[in-house]
Amino acid sequence: MDTDSIITKGESESVIVVNDDVNGPPVIQEFFSKLNINIEKNRWTCCCNICSLSVTDTYKTTSNFLKHIKTKHRLAFDEWKDSTNNKRQQLLTNSLIRNLIINMSLPLSTVDNESFMNFMLDVDPKYKMINRRDITRSFLPIMYKKCIKKLQDICNRSKYVSLTLDIWSDRRMRSYFGITLHTIIDDQYKTYVLSFERLKGKHSGDKLAAEFDRVIQMYNLKDKLVRIVTDNASNNQAAFDNLVLPGFEEYFNDIDDDQSERETSDEDSDNNELYENSQLQAEEVDDDIYGTTLNTPAEQEFLRLPCFSHCLQLVVNDGIKAAGGALSSLKKVADLAKLAHTSTSFAERLEEQKYSIPLANRTRWNSQFQTVKKVISIPSFILNSILTDLKKNNLILNTKDRKILEDFVSLFELFNEATVLTQGEFYATVSLVAPTILGILFDLEREHASSNLSLVSVCEALLSSLKARFSGLLRHFEIDVPFAFYSMSERFSDPIFLIAPLLDARFKLLWLDNLQFAIKLRVIETIYSTFVRFFSKSNFSVSQPEGADESNVAEQDITDMMTKHVDPTTKRKCLFPYLNDTKKISFDDKSKVLVELDAFLSERSNENNLLFLKKNLYPSLYELSLKYLSVPATSAPIERIFSKSGFIMRPHRASLTSKN
Repeated sequence: MDTDSIITKGESESVIVVNDDVNGPPVIQEFFSKLNINIEKNRWTCCCNICSLSVTDTYKTTSNFLKHIKTKHRLAFDEWKDSTNNKRQQLLTNSLIRNLIINMSLPLSTVDNESFMNFMLDVDPKYKMINRRDITRSFLPIMYKKCIKKLQDICNRSKYVSLTLDIWSDRRMRSYFGITLHTIIDDQYKTYVLSFERLKGKHSGDKLAAEFDRVIQMYNLKDKLVRIVTDNASNNQAAFDNLVLPGFEEYFNDIDDDQSERETSDEDSDNNELYENSQLQAEEVDDDIYGTTLNTPAEQEFLRLPCFSHCLQLVVNDGIKAAGGALSSLKKVADLAKLAHTSTSFAERLEEQKYSIPLANRTRWNSQFQTVKKVISIPSFILNSILTDLKKNNLILNTKDRKILEDFVSLFELFNEATVLTQGEFYATVSLVAPTILGILFDLEREHASSNLSLVSVCEALLSSLKARFSGLLRHFEIDVPFAFYSMSERFSDPIFLIAPLLDARFKLLWLDNLQFAIKLRVIETIYSTFVRFFSKSNFSVSQPEGADESNVAEQDITDMMTKHVDPTTKRKCLFPYLNDTKKISFDDKSKVLVELDAFLSERSNENNLLFLKKNLYPSLYELSLKYLSVPATSAPIERIFSKSGFIMRPHRASLTSKN
């Protein structure tokens, strides 16, 4: 509190004069000014703002001030009191709706519950309880409009955005089209739910396009959209909705999962034919549904990218199908895990040794993987001793079982890590895709070359599936892949998967070290060429970064890079081409941006957001990172919204209308 106090000392009293901005009682702040405090007499005096009469009272009491306002200025007092009560009423009502009804997903009928009413009387006896009709007819629509306005402001502040989208059905089989927005604002990764609208009837392309176009127009995203991330073939979730490890089938027979709603609708089943493990099919998927009103990327790029996590789980599924040799050992693990949650004696004996076995989940394969990993981490002598005492000798893991399980964990370890890392929301994830695939591929090849690998068939299945499902990406590294490919696999050829790691200080070009030297040089040349092409399409100028040394980049190398790679994109016919002609960057600009890139690659720091921290030093790279690092690697964000929606539409509130 900023106050200017004047202290006057006399023979018998000390007076402190406090300016009007004193943080005093509300009645004084509202109606009085010129506050004087007499310390020795323990009195304070104020001047009424309405009638200018001086009022005195005992220090820190306000009864005389209130009496004066009530008797002399009753109308003003009543208006002020009503206003104060309304503010308190509004505060509690908004908090109740926002925190209890919305954030905690309590039923609307909570406000009609007698116990809750009694609770609110304890909170504030003067509070007038609202009813559920007021919530649905007044408060929710007002909050919704405010939320839309805030989202529009966020979109206006965002220079580049990417979207994830999918369709979900609730318990009553009502379908919704969900869209999440991903952007970088103030150098922070941001994620927002942009739309969650009801879809009626069959989910035709025209209907999806119309809803998509409505959202794009509402938030003015037409010229800001970088990429859209969806699951593999519009809806291909069923391939891994119930991805169960061999031997775990019986484990789930008597266990109820807290499983969220199905994320696809039965109405789409004719568009969701699952691909058989051995059947590689080429299916062309275009961007016409979502790209009719947008400026789609160049020929080598795709507006719509597949969900990396979905594709990776399909590879896991292919490997699991070949894991028959591990069936017996995995069944023992499943039985041990089930015993840990059905037998008090077994659970207590494990707890005494400071061990536990986590509960596996049918809808998340890596939860089952973690169960396997946890079981084999329990020392043999401890586990076998407990099982022997409980007369469960049939569940003892012998040496062969442990070898098989250790190999199983080793083969799927990186898949588990990738599944977790690439679903983050507060850091760049698209930059993880290419390094992850190369890392897993080389690891599987090392495992396959091992002479003592017990699950060779699983390793071969994983390698084959990885090369097929990510063939578009692996061709960049001159790796032999099947001629035919799965749906959407070609979209991993999008150069964003090469540029994103370059802009991420965690990777730069380090992730290419395991390639053969000659291949690595060719890949780096491709990345540099793609980088310049991406830069040339961006509408920002290049300034010489401070501290950059132009001598670090040989002029002849730059010239070679510019001439060897020419953008093959064919321009469409146009009646007035000169009106749309964009200014091409000069040779000097190309040199400067490559000097900037070379300086960045020489940085020793590997901080995740290095380009954000040094944006003044690397302005061009910073601009590209804002655009391309905002793209999520997976459609996990929209699926999290579906999981939250499933919690809201739980059985005892299934009558909630789709509008609410």
